[in-house]
Amino acid sequence: MAKLDEATAVDILGGGSGIRCRGWLELGAAAPLPLDQILGRLTEPNLDLHVNHYSRRDPRTGKHFFQITPFISLAAGVVDRDVTKQTNVTHGAFRTALEFACTDYTDPRHPPCPGWIFICYVLVGVRPAPTIPGVAEEVRELKHLRSYSPWYLQGEVTAKVNVPSRQILYATRWAPDSTGALVETDVLLNLAFTHPVALLDIREML
Repeated sequence: MAKLDEATAVDILGGGSGIRCRGWLELGAAAPLPLDQILGRLTEPNLDLHVNHYSRRDPRTGKHFFQITPFISLAAGVVDRDVTKQTNVTHGAFRTALEFACTDYTDPRHPPCPGWIFICYVLVGVRPAPTIPGVAEEVRELKHLRSYSPWYLQGEVTAKVNVPSRQILYATRWAPDSTGALVETDVLLNLAFTHPVALLDIREML
């Protein structure tokens, strides 16, 4: 997350609601979740708008889709196949997250800026389920979402509505130094993090 202040990062880790979608954030920091509105926006066409047409403006309302989106883009990494070189190329999640967190996309020049990276987990389904809020969509998986996306190499997994604080392990702040290189400047650990081991298909010995 670019240009995020430390107080907001601390609130994301310990405030319960965690990382919220833009459709919720646009209402204000203290606003309650408009559940009926947000759930009504969880549709397959809106998922496509979020992934491939994030800045499209609705001529009826004048709003860009990113202002009302119920989805959250998470970097998860992806593998690209280079047929010419007969090799697979890995695009790591951290590199993508760092690029988005430390680039000021509000400036046409896209200069580097300080930003935070949140290390978290979400649940993904084995089949597309854009209308179900409890699971994320693995849009990077070609057997899962077969329509072409020009942003495939971003390796996105798309969460819905919010990523609760308990699913966020820690956050790191990165900023450009005097040479322009990005360096880690702070780490915040979430002491209330809940490990997903209870969800694993493994039983202890009886």
